[in-house]
Amino acid sequence: MGVFSRLMFVGLLAASAAGCASPAENGIAQLSSAEKNFPIKVEPQVATLVVLVDSDGRGLVGGEEEGVAAFAEQWKVRGHGAISVSVPQGGSGESEAKETAKDVTRILKANGVDKESVHVSDYKAEANDVDAPITLSFVADVAIAAECGQNWSENIAFNPRNQPYPDFGCSSQHNLAAMIDDPRDLDRPHPTDKPDALRRGTVLQKYRQGEATYTTLSGTRDSGVVSDMKQQ
Repeated sequence: MGVFSRLMFVGLLAASAAGCASPAENGIAQLSSAEKNFPIKVEPQVATLVVLVDSDGRGLVGGEEEGVAAFAEQWKVRGHGAISVSVPQGGSGESEAKETAKDVTRILKANGVDKESVHVSDYKAEANDVDAPITLSFVADVAIAAECGQNWSENIAFNPRNQPYPDFGCSSQHNLAAMIDDPRDLDRPHPTDKPDALRRGTVLQKYRQGEATYTTLSGTRDSGVVSDMKQQ
């Protein structure tokens, strides 16, 4: 075998070995994850609602009742502990504020907040303050993500190694923190609901009879049919 042939043989062996080897990697940066670089933190914060007092003694100002009802719904989903109702005392509108506080507690109870979860307290108002409001508050868990756009030091228009840029994934984490319904689900798994014994019995009965166990669709709502019109 000549020198040229031996060199060709060695070259083919090297190429074959390179083909069997693992592909080249760009390093630890490829393992970068948005969850680790931009973690979402769950922190307790105080949610508040300011309720205006009608100086004419007619209770809640127009539109305030819907706000209190919505606040109660938020407490049922995110709240910890009780709802605090702070009523002004000592101001010129003290009597109107007390009547309005009664309306507030009534609305809270009507929207599923039990009496033990409503704590009414007073705060000192200015003597000539006619418009001192009532303040509702409770502690809620809030999902907080890091601020985005803090590091644009790299040119993302030219990235031949296809490595994630410093701010990669931050916006997704930020959007997730804003959309999640109950931030507590990020810290611990949500408890599962109890199984439906009636539905399970129906499925087993259909299975034994050789019938389809899935729910039968009725109508065209979920069938994918756009229209039932026929061409002329």
